[in-house]
Amino acid sequence: MNILHMSDIHFCQSYAQFETGYKGMISKMTNPLEHLAISLAHVKDRVSLDLVIVSGDLTEDGTVEDYRYLKDWLTKELGEIPLVVTLGNHDIKANFRVGWLDEEGSDAPYNELSSFADFHVLSVDSSVYGMADGQLTQPQFNWLETQLETLKDKPIILVTHHHLLEHQSSTPCLPESVQLLKLIERYPVVALLNGHTHHAYTGDLLGIQYYTAGGMSFVGEDEGQGLVRFEERYGYNLYTLNRGEIKQQTTENFVTGTIIAYVNMQEEC
Repeated sequence: MNILHMSDIHFCQSYAQFETGYKGMISKMTNPLEHLAISLAHVKDRVSLDLVIVSGDLTEDGTVEDYRYLKDWLTKELGEIPLVVTLGNHDIKANFRVGWLDEEGSDAPYNELSSFADFHVLSVDSSVYGMADGQLTQPQFNWLETQLETLKDKPIILVTHHHLLEHQSSTPCLPESVQLLKLIERYPVVALLNGHTHHAYTGDLLGIQYYTAGGMSFVGEDEGQGLVRFEERYGYNLYTLNRGEIKQQTTENFVTGTIIAYVNMQEEC
């Protein structure tokens, strides 16, 4: 079974036009649907896809219509391939629920369970709109523990938006990472998938395979003293599973060499 893992699309049909700052950078970047199209074509030329996972920041502060448009675009590109998503700190839950799920708007966390013949995928919402580092509340932990107890019959892949390792990025990890890892070590979690940093990362936590997918929109490189160099670079992870466990993992990065902008992020706060 082949799983494509993408993250941090930051899509909008129309970006607000700014000259400077983070929003100025966003307005100058290439439409991420172009990156998505290239990446999907690249994967489809190599393997037959069985599942696609997107680990958050589907949009850049998206409207209802942005979510509707992105889902329609992905559905057209993927056809019958199942799609699992979680939300990131740039996603607006109420707009997502209306535009993506076609249900009443709500700020309640969006958690998703998808079960397959040999494994389960648990997508856990660690996002809070406008809170970059994210949060897992106690009700979220309660939900997750209930699911883990129920799903002990098969290997489990756990998906969050936020990364869990403090040392992997200058961007802070999920504040409740230690509590989360303490919970899942009792259960058959075989892989942890996330995004948020826009940088691909491969590691091991408690004997669990750990993968962060690169962003599908842009990459920020820390220049020091708050200055970030934003580049046009994007990519994805591809996993091959056998009996519910990842047996092969490939990271692909597309480097255009384009610098979008330099932004002093301290001035953004």
